[in-house]
Amino acid sequence: GISRACSRTSEKDSAVQALRVGLGLFFVAAFVSYSHPGKDSTSIRMTISVKQVKQQLRKVVRTSLRKLSPEVLAKGSTDVAKRLFETKAYRESRALCVFVSMPKGEIQTNLILERAFKDGKRCFVPRCTSKTEMVMLEAKSMEDISTFPLSHWKIPEPKMDEGRASAIDCKEIDLIVVPGVAFDNKNRRLGQGAGYYDRYFSKMKEARDKVGVQMPTLIGIGLSCQLVNEVPVDEYDFVLDKIVSDA
Repeated sequence: GISRACSRTSEKDSAVQALRVGLGLFFVAAFVSYSHPGKDSTSIRMTISVKQVKQQLRKVVRTSLRKLSPEVLAKGSTDVAKRLFETKAYRESRALCVFVSMPKGEIQTNLILERAFKDGKRCFVPRCTSKTEMVMLEAKSMEDISTFPLSHWKIPEPKMDEGRASAIDCKEIDLIVVPGVAFDNKNRRLGQGAGYYDRYFSKMKEARDKVGVQMPTLIGIGLSCQLVNEVPVDEYDFVLDKIVSDA
């Protein structure tokens, strides 16, 4: 659902209704296609793809996020950080991956990074290498991050040619803090749409399977307006281990 902190009641109702309609059409379409497998695709106009439902869900939740005041965003981000610090996964982690936030329209991770450095944990942050691929490279401090050049999304990203350790090669990493547009109570996640994280998780799993090391705990973090009844997924979407929010 959409929290009262994110929108007024009328906005909440319209957003929830939009999600219900989109998801409802998806399941109806799936039933129609299953019930009439012999029909030509052009005769079934109700078919709605998972991709289309995801796009609709992103639109609704992004609208709610854009309406947040800086004060509400800051308080929600602080509350989420405090709850993350209380988790066993964070307390026992030796090294972790944490995304650096976009300047607006997204939960802020500065407090998480600051606390992780203070707690003596190794921190790895994303660097996009193409329109669909990324790596996670080690950052040494908040001061270090402040020197990173800004990406197209205005996010500080480490350079590739500085000899920084890569998370794929670091067996100490036991936690990845994951961003998302939306999450549900089954720990399913809707990303921005480029597939960066799911591809990265797949590569990390492959690398760790080869050496017999288990995957890090995957914890998604988001604000209450990002929690929805159901996130549509496909075979490439990783299900997270836990969601931490301010709800």
